[in-house]
Amino acid sequence: MRFLDKVVIVTGGAQGIGRATCENFAKEGAKVAIVDFDIEKGTALQEELNKMGFETLFIYADVSKEEDIAAMSDKVYRHFGAIHILVNCAAKGIIKGIDASVEEWQAVFMTNVVGYVTCVKYCLEAMKKNKSSAIVNIASISGFIAQPEYLTYNTSKGAVVNMARCLAMDLAKYNIRVNNVCPGTIWTKNNEFYIGRDYGVNREEADRHPEIGGKHLLQRVGTPEEVAKSVLFLASDDASFITGENLMVDGGYTAKS
Repeated sequence: MRFLDKVVIVTGGAQGIGRATCENFAKEGAKVAIVDFDIEKGTALQEELNKMGFETLFIYADVSKEEDIAAMSDKVYRHFGAIHILVNCAAKGIIKGIDASVEEWQAVFMTNVVGYVTCVKYCLEAMKKNKSSAIVNIASISGFIAQPEYLTYNTSKGAVVNMARCLAMDLAKYNIRVNNVCPGTIWTKNNEFYIGRDYGVNREEADRHPEIGGKHLLQRVGTPEEVAKSVLFLASDDASFITGENLMVDGGYTAKS
């Protein structure tokens, strides 16, 4: 119960890595704010976790919109009375090359970069009231490597890499730690759809495929649970002397690259 009575915000918390992160924080005693623009999935997760005896709250928010973020942070603070941990997990998956439009660039950066920073901005005053706080961003190995026709997504994740370093420097005086988790290929519902569409393979076949699981030293794709466990480590007191870092949760993908 590393997070007993800690208040945690997880953006993009209704599905995939975000959902697994909410579930794991709740199981370790946290009060969890599930933030997402998918009302159906967010409400269902809140009801599921609350029936299990966990204390959660679903809040609708589009993190590309400042007014939504401001309202979300205010609701969390008024409901729980504190904010100890912020997990920036929401992401816009527009994957385009040089043909991307200005509107597509703006959409990616308003969620994946500006949205992250704006969540920090509006949670900061509450987090400063604690003896210590933590921010964990879901970045990606895509912030470190080149991938064909991934220009928009990789550039946004590269920005998150340096954003965390800058925030870690600026917020250290408040004892607020800022780190990134950088997943490799993770078997989420979204990736299941795109991998099935593009390669025509299921999970077991994806693990064996040279361009999917085969890209990782461990010869498989990862799970949302494995990423969530890494998020909890960086958010916990077990990582009390870690800030400004990027934790690769990639089965050795970047070590192999």
